[in-house]
Amino acid sequence: MKLSRCLLLLLPALFPAAGAKPLPENTVAQAAARIDRLLEDDLQRAKLAPTAIIDDATFVRRAYLGIAGRIPSAEEARAFLDDKSPTKRAVLVDQLVASPGFDSHLFNWTADLLRVQTRQEQFGLGWHVWLRKSLAEDMPWDTLVSEMLTSNGHCSDDPAVGYYLRDRNMQLDNFSNTMQVFLGRQIGCAQCHDHPFDDWSQFEYYQMAAFGGGIEYKSKDAQDAIRKTVKALSNNRTAKEPAANFAPKPGKKSKQDLNKAKQLEKQRKNEQQRLTRTVGRQLNPLFKDFNKNAILEDPGSMLKLPEDYQYRDGKPGEVIQPETLFGEKVSNVAPEKRRDTFAGWLTSRDNPYFTKVIANRLWDRVFGHGLVDPLDDWNDDSTSAHPEVLAYLETTMKGANYDLRQFLRILYRTRLFQRACLEEEPDMGVPLAFRGPVLTRMSAEQLHDSFLVLFHGEVEDSSNEFAKDWEAYRSQVKSLLSTEPKQLMVMGKSAQEGEQLFRKAQSEFRAAQRALSDADTGEARAKAQREFQEARRAVGEARRQYDPFKGMQMGKKAGGKNGNSTLRASEQPAPFNPGTLVREFGGSDRQTPSSSHTEATVPQALALLNNNRTDPLSGKKTRLGQALERCDSPEEKLDLLFITLFSQRPDADDKQRFLVHAKDPAALRDLTRAMLTSSRFLFIQ
Repeated sequence: MKLSRCLLLLLPALFPAAGAKPLPENTVAQAAARIDRLLEDDLQRAKLAPTAIIDDATFVRRAYLGIAGRIPSAEEARAFLDDKSPTKRAVLVDQLVASPGFDSHLFNWTADLLRVQTRQEQFGLGWHVWLRKSLAEDMPWDTLVSEMLTSNGHCSDDPAVGYYLRDRNMQLDNFSNTMQVFLGRQIGCAQCHDHPFDDWSQFEYYQMAAFGGGIEYKSKDAQDAIRKTVKALSNNRTAKEPAANFAPKPGKKSKQDLNKAKQLEKQRKNEQQRLTRTVGRQLNPLFKDFNKNAILEDPGSMLKLPEDYQYRDGKPGEVIQPETLFGEKVSNVAPEKRRDTFAGWLTSRDNPYFTKVIANRLWDRVFGHGLVDPLDDWNDDSTSAHPEVLAYLETTMKGANYDLRQFLRILYRTRLFQRACLEEEPDMGVPLAFRGPVLTRMSAEQLHDSFLVLFHGEVEDSSNEFAKDWEAYRSQVKSLLSTEPKQLMVMGKSAQEGEQLFRKAQSEFRAAQRALSDADTGEARAKAQREFQEARRAVGEARRQYDPFKGMQMGKKAGGKNGNSTLRASEQPAPFNPGTLVREFGGSDRQTPSSSHTEATVPQALALLNNNRTDPLSGKKTRLGQALERCDSPEEKLDLLFITLFSQRPDADDKQRFLVHAKDPAALRDLTRAMLTSSRFLFIQ
């Protein structure tokens, strides 16, 4: 089904200036209303009724969790509930969409989609910082994707290369993820054989992947620094040689002269090779990680079919030319323009999937289920219960110039966002009629950040330690690359000697570790313990001595103990370590796109019941504990618990059932634990 002629005529008026920030209020209101009308028309034709509009208490909690990624504080909930303005819901949405909490929550979702790993070499931190900043500054989605797909060089110059380095030496896997994440196409099967359920052949897969055939995991900066040093040392040695050895003799050259010239030339080449090897070995400790943190575009490198290729449309080892397989036909691309061309094709407004896929992903993020489901398995037969809504969302995304903040603002301003959740669970892969949002549980990051509210109050982003670490690293790389060759050799020799000392310290540490393990109790074990501690300190000192980047631990300083700090989830290294609260509740391991989950487990229940990190009354220093101490009566305490955990005041039935527990500190603590483990707290109603 297509948009009506009338609607097409209205679109320029709705979005008069693509890229304007923020979108005018009337534009947002009209776009949200149009989505609701299209939805409700579909429901009427299907003889279905939309769910009821939720009350203010349910809305304020849903808005904070959905937009800012955390529950509101008691003060924030009360302020909204006591506000009598008829426009307060729209005002709250706009405030939250413009808040740092929105940036934090959107980053968590995007980083999960892209599989960002903060500690993956140095580039992981740079990619994390770049992505966080790009989203906060409203870089358009098409621009952001294009910058990643066309990135090149060392991560200190272009942090977006993290997108490719995330799958270092796995170019074909990276391409499969690119097609899945940005175009919703599952084509990974065709990497090894013709796709069993789609029209993709292995040959066609390689044609598409050939757009990235020039990617090599090398650092041009490191190569240039070594060449510069070799040249400087070579010129210095040449200057010291007798001029007669190099000056050509006048007149006719004898056979003896020619032979001598050949010997001299061979000698020079051998000397140059020895010098290059010497410089390379000496500078290796300085540049050893550069190839792990850079890519190089080589126009002469071409993708070839695998040696075990078995189909008749190609030969094993055959060089493949890049060519697109749907949308605009693109082929005959100059090697040096392959990735630029691919990025332009993929992010084009005319691409049949790019805009619809991101619009559908964001719809799923807001309402709990995609208009097209599954999100990552689009094809020509993909269907939706609301095709006109999907078409309108595509146009809306383009009209908003791919500004995710403004697009989401429109979705949050719909009546659908204010409707009660569906009581039934949708069937996977079956088009869903959106009478209301789908009931979802808090994500692991939402739960983490909500506990921060209980322990510390309205926690937003603090000073970004990630950015400080990243700028320090970039400064050190710049300083190293600008060092003069002579000084670079001195630094290299020092680093080489330091590396030897470090390896010796490591060996002694392992020996001390074994000795401690074998030591008996008593004086021998105490001595072994002292020697072990001393060996560990020696390893740390040796690392600082030889490491050109002073032993920087990318992203570790910023996260504290990874789960035990006052920082929001977005400000900590990703993925969270196994055993932390975020991972326990389904936080992504960042191995596959959008791999987080909200499935309930027994360990989750135990964590909510027994873990100090989930006990907001574990001490009087917590925000909730201090607030309860200031309450003068059991009624005030019960009211505070309900407004803090559920964003609503207790009704008469709640008071009759639970007021007795607010009179005793032990019973109050048990009541708090029970409320935290309830569906009323864990689910976004």
